[in-house]
Amino acid sequence: MNVATRPTNNPTTSRNAARSSATRTRLIDSTIEALVDLGFAKTTGVEVCRRSELTRGALNHHFPDFADLLVETLQVLYARLLEVDLDAEGGVLEKVLLSSYERVTQPEFKAVIELWLASCNDPEFGARLAAAIQQSAVLFSPAMVLSTAGGTSADHEDDALYFTITETLIGIGLGRAVGRGEGTAHEASVLGQLRSMAREYDRASLAAESTKQRVLKT
Repeated sequence: MNVATRPTNNPTTSRNAARSSATRTRLIDSTIEALVDLGFAKTTGVEVCRRSELTRGALNHHFPDFADLLVETLQVLYARLLEVDLDAEGGVLEKVLLSSYERVTQPEFKAVIELWLASCNDPEFGARLAAAIQQSAVLFSPAMVLSTAGGTSADHEDDALYFTITETLIGIGLGRAVGRGEGTAHEASVLGQLRSMAREYDRASLAAESTKQRVLKT
């Protein structure tokens, strides 16, 4: 006779899990701070421990390989930046543009740039970071981003416009990283041009959808 066992809520286990999660978060947050303040080259285990006020043993326990910490930091950065969203008025692409602009102008975006560059340049950790970036690429694809915003990516022309906007925004983020958080003198005019492009796309998409619906009704 099989007797089902009831799951038990062990307070000690729960406390240990919460403490472990808090420690990992401190290490990741300290890594992000170091990347923003010092850059990748000076973001070392010693620096992360100093900022987090944790021992090297704690770092090694949670992240035996420093590459594990860097990869998880990148994943956390992506997740946090994707949570940044604006309840802005406008069409689908304009909303995507404004939300994306808000993300690349966050101070933490500099940490993302540092890890992107390290994926190409660092002989020790680059391969692991490059693999993590590749695995997460779908999160930022036109189909995923536009569908999440309530639209669609219909053809290569749509994709080209999306990538034009995205690559330009990355340039804005890079400009702010170089300028210690300050935007360039021409940032506002560039953003204005991008908004005009997005609005034109949204108007055309709305008109095409309206025409499609009229044809279906005839």
